[in-house]
This record gives sequence, structure tokens and C-alpha cells, in this order.
Amino acid sequence: MNLFEHVKHLHDCELYNDLKHLASIAMSLCDNNPDSEVMNLSQKYQCTVFYGNALYHLQEYHKAEDIYKKALHLRKAINKEKVKDKPSSSFELTDEVEVKYKIYECLMATKQCREAMVMLQGISSKQRTPKINLALAKLYIRVGMDRSAITSYKEVLRECPLALEAMTGLMSLGVKGPDVAALVMNGAPNTSDWLSLWIKGQAQLSQRDYMSSIATLSSLDNQSYLRDNTQLLNSLAEAKFCDGQYTQALALFQRIHALDPMQMTNMDLYSYLLAKDRKVKDLLKLSQQLLKITEQSAEPWISLGYYCLATRKVSKTIYFAQKANTLDPYNIEAFLLKGTALLELKKVDDATPHMKEALRLAPHRYEAYTGLIQCYMALYRHREALTWAGKAIKTLGTTARTLTLYASVLAKTPTVIAKAKPYLEKAMKLDPSFLEAVYIMVEILGQEQQYDKGIEILRKQLETHSTCRLHQMLAEFLTQTHEHQEALDQFSIALSLDPSNVRVREGMERVEKQNDMGLESAYDVGVEDMENSEEEEEFEGSDVESAWSDTEFS
Repeated sequence: MNLFEHVKHLHDCELYNDLKHLASIAMSLCDNNPDSEVMNLSQKYQCTVFYGNALYHLQEYHKAEDIYKKALHLRKAINKEKVKDKPSSSFELTDEVEVKYKIYECLMATKQCREAMVMLQGISSKQRTPKINLALAKLYIRVGMDRSAITSYKEVLRECPLALEAMTGLMSLGVKGPDVAALVMNGAPNTSDWLSLWIKGQAQLSQRDYMSSIATLSSLDNQSYLRDNTQLLNSLAEAKFCDGQYTQALALFQRIHALDPMQMTNMDLYSYLLAKDRKVKDLLKLSQQLLKITEQSAEPWISLGYYCLATRKVSKTIYFAQKANTLDPYNIEAFLLKGTALLELKKVDDATPHMKEALRLAPHRYEAYTGLIQCYMALYRHREALTWAGKAIKTLGTTARTLTLYASVLAKTPTVIAKAKPYLEKAMKLDPSFLEAVYIMVEILGQEQQYDKGIEILRKQLETHSTCRLHQMLAEFLTQTHEHQEALDQFSIALSLDPSNVRVREGMERVEKQNDMGLESAYDVGVEDMENSEEEEEFEGSDVESAWSDTEFS
């Protein structure tokens, strides 16, 4: 075996560290002895490519990029001289296009996205393979070149009709489901049973028609076409999550994780839901499992960040969120997590741009609107908060969540608090089970001292729901109407649901003290504490009759 064959053998055996050293020596021998027969030009080119491959696998991306570029110069020399000789029948020159793709991978690994795009654009359209077109499509989306992205995705489907990522990519850019199906079905005629439904469900998800998407995707799972398929379940869980069906989404994510503990997709959303439900042990277990799978994805660090947030280790949350953002600069949950942690630390000016960036990347995310509005409310910029709440209604539609979000801003300002009630009434009518609207409405009734009406609403909700907050609010209202014994009963139930709730314990102690002292009048249990905004600002609001007019949210 000559020197080149030894280099090739190390490459074939994937001994990259040995290859790195031997290839370096071989190249030096060639450079310092140009007249010798160490390697011919073709061998030197291929040796350089092998050297670059070794560096890439050893994660020395900058150096690998430089070596690959040297290989391209050698390839040009080969093409110019029209060298046709090959060292052996088993030796084949790596295609120039493949070398350029390797440079793209190095640039992406070092976060040089624009340079990576320029490298791929330098490949002529006829030479672009499906993986090159797919990579270009993703890069075009990052810089807002949607038309070029659509063209690249279509080229992928022309050669690979069942490239699912290209299908979903097209639909996310506004291409209609039937148009995507037309591109696909001719090339994949034997998959129509499940594929047409899958495309339809994904198109509905991309169009933010969540209820229809849930129905379509559920039919695939229920009819056993794709029963227990984690990719399908992930899309279904995402649809439920975006529609605000957090409990159902959490159940689906739990099912996904049980089916495939190695699954990484959407585990950041799963972590958010676990943190929201204060399932700290499950969250810790999940984050540890994800970290064992890989430390090079954003999801494990986001999961760990939510665990720290749930356990009040907020400074660590910021560190883990930043780690996730470094690994994936376009991860929505990383921005939301860091923004939330900064809000917890009262660093509102720092939190605001993170919420804005999350909203820019994902204008369909309700949580991004909520976070940004919380920032403006903390800065007493209520007018901007109201504007963004209006934008949420225009973008996400008139739903119980968006109407409640709008009402929550109005409810924070005493001069316009009455205008919040029609929005809440509309929200409660659209979704009687959406408790946030109930909480805010009851808080307003408490400020207006309409305790009987508040008690009526709370009793009705407790027929179908039992939460600590509902029982606590009912107990506080019953205290105001001098029904101390039932108030104590409600406080007891609330405490059994959340034994660590300090406010419930304090409320119970106040009522017990009143009973012991034989007081006839109810002690103020702090209904006013439900609303702690002292800002008085006049809005250019609208009358109740025009509460849902188009101009309201412009």
C-alpha cells in the first residue's frame, strides 16, 4: 500500500484522529517535494477531502472549512488540466458539489448562516441535489426569502415525493394542502390512504385551523392508519397546545414520551406544560433523560431551565435558556423561557426584547403575546399592552383566551375596568371552561362588592371544576357575606389541593380568629389585593356595543 492508500484506509475505517495526523503529514510531503511522486494531483485532492472530513468529524469546523476550500482549488486544477488518471479502480474522486455542501455544514456549525447560504447558492440549479435544495429552503426562510424557499421545497418534492419535511415546509409558507398533494400523489400513488389525510391535517395546522387539524389528525390515530406514531402524535399535541388545550396536549406529550423516550421533538413544549402544572419531579426526570440523549440540542437545556424556574432557581434558568439559544438561535421556547425568567427577576427592560423576538419568530404563539403584555404592564405602559392584546385578537382570532387577555389589560386600570366585563362575558360564553376569564371576572366583582353575583359564578364553575383558586375565591367571598363556616370549609378544600398555599392558610386563620372573637362583621380578606395596579390612565376605548369591531384592534 502506498501513502495515499493508507490515508484512504484510515478514512474508510473512520479513524479520524489518526487520519487527521497522517493526512497532514501527507500534504506536507506533497507541498515540500513537488517533484516527487508522493501523490498525483487527483490523489492529493482526495487526500485533502479526507483530511477535511476528519476535521469535521472531530468538530474542528473552522479548520475543516479551510481544508475543504483548498480541496476546491485542487479540483479546479484537475478540471483545468483535464486529468483523467485514477490510482486504482476503487478510487473515486469526491464530487465538487459534495465538497461545497461540506463547507456549508461547517459554516452552519459555526453559526455563519448567511455565508452558508452563499456557498449553496454558488451551486448551479442543475447540480443541486435534494439535500442541497432542502438546506437552501431552510436558509431562505431565515432571511425572509419565502418565494425562493417555496421553489427549493418543490424541487425536493419533485425528486423525493415523500419528503415530509418539504411538504410541511411548503404548507408553513402558505401553499395550500391540495397544491402540495398534487405535487406528491403522482410520485407516490400507493400511499393515498394515509397521505391525503396527513397532508390535510398538516395544512390545517399551518393555517392555524387547530380544531379541524385536531379532528383530521385524530382520525389517522383512531383508525389505526398511524396508531401510536410519534410524529403524528407530535403534530396533534402541537395543534392542541396552540389551541390552548393544555391538559389534552400534556396527556399526548406524556403518551409520546412513553412510546419513545428518545424523542426530542417538541419536548420543550412538554417541559413548559409540566412547569405550568408544577409537576416538578416529572420535569426533573425529563430534563435528565433528555440530557443523556444529547447535549447538542436546545430541548434538554430548556427542560432544565423550566425545572429551575419551577424551583425558584431563576438565575440558573437564564443560563440554561441562553445555552439553548446558542445551540438553536431560532428556538421560540428559549426566548420565552429567558424572557419569563428576567420578568421574575424584575428585569423588565431586558425581558421585553426577548418576548418581542419570540413574537417575531412565532406570531401565532399566544404565550409570546402574554409575555410581551406582561412586560408592558410591569412598565406601566398600558396603552402598548392594550395594542398588543388587540393584535392578538386579530392574529389568533376571537377566542376565549384572546378576549380574556384583552380584558386583563383593561381590568388593570381603574378608569376603564368596567369595559373589561363585556369581553369576559363573551369569553365565558365562548368557552365556559376557560377559568382565567372566570378569575378576572370574579376579581372585578369583588372590587365592585358584588359578592352574591361572584358567589353564583364560582358555585357554577365548581360544579365542573375543582381548583385551589376557585375554592379560595369562594371562601373569600363567603367571608365577606358573613358565611364563616362555609368559608372555612372552602378554605380547607383549597388547602387540601395546594398544601403550600400561604394565602389560603392565612385566610383560614383570619376566619377562625373572627369566629373565636365572635365578630359579626367580616374581615377584609384582601379582595383588593387581587388587583394591585395603582396606575390610573385614560384609554381611548370603545363603547360596549363596538367591543368587537375591527377598528378596536387596529
